Order: sequence, then structure tokens, then C-alpha cells
Amino acid sequence: MTDIDAAEASPEDVSFTLTWSPEDGALRGVLEARNVSEHRVRLSGKPGLTPLDADGQPLDAVAIVTLEMRMPGYAELDPGESARSNVGWAGWDGPAAGGIVRVQWRGGQADVPVSGPHQPSATGPATNLWSSWFDRIAP
Repeated sequence: MTDIDAAEASPEDVSFTLTWSPEDGALRGVLEARNVSEHRVRLSGKPGLTPLDADGQPLDAVAIVTLEMRMPGYAELDPGESARSNVGWAGWDGPAAGGIVRVQWRGGQADVPVSGPHQPSATGPATNLWSSWFDRIAP
């Protein structure tokens, strides 16, 4: 299969899990994407993360995107395969997070319940979220 055979994953193609662990007041975690479709899909770039409050509204938390180059800038998954991205949240000093994070990628977005703490215990000054590239998990 060539690179052009895999379409960007749509929200119906992937299922996400997000697990946070506390680390020195911040949160570090793993976002895992599983291809639940019956065709090969691509996850391009780094996922965006937006925590939601208890009413499902986006919190004003800033997600940073670092610009290091990676070739290729995507992970391709056959049906049933998974990829993961390391993620983090440095701190938060605003309304309470509701335990759901909106994940955005080139093909769409999904609201993902978190496992672990809902927000970091640190309050700042750095309160940004970050994510790394998706890496395919070897079967």
C-alpha cells in the first residue's frame, strides 16, 4: 500500500483514550488512538488538546505546538492497530476541568473522557498543554 492509499482518519475511524498521571504538580499522559475502521487510516501532525469544563465548554487553556520537523509527519494504522502520543499539562488556574478533553487532528475532533486526574495541581505560571507526534504501536 502506498502513502496515498491511506486517508486521514475521520472521527468515525478512530477511538481515543487519554490517561493522565500527576508529576510534580503537572500532568503527563498518553493519548492512544485505535483504528476501529475496516480500512487503513492516517493520523497527521500532533494532536491538539482542549480540556472542557463540567458543562462541556472549552477551558481557556493554551495548547502549544512545537515546530520540530519529523519525516514522515504522520502515523498510518491498519484496522485494529493503535498509535500513541505523549501529552502533558503544566498547570491550571481557572475553572475546574470536567474530565473530558477535546482532541483535534487534521481529520476531525473527538471528546475523550480522561482516566486519572482531571487537571494539574500546579497553578502556574506556565499552564500550557503540549503533545508529541503519534507513534504507531508495534503489534
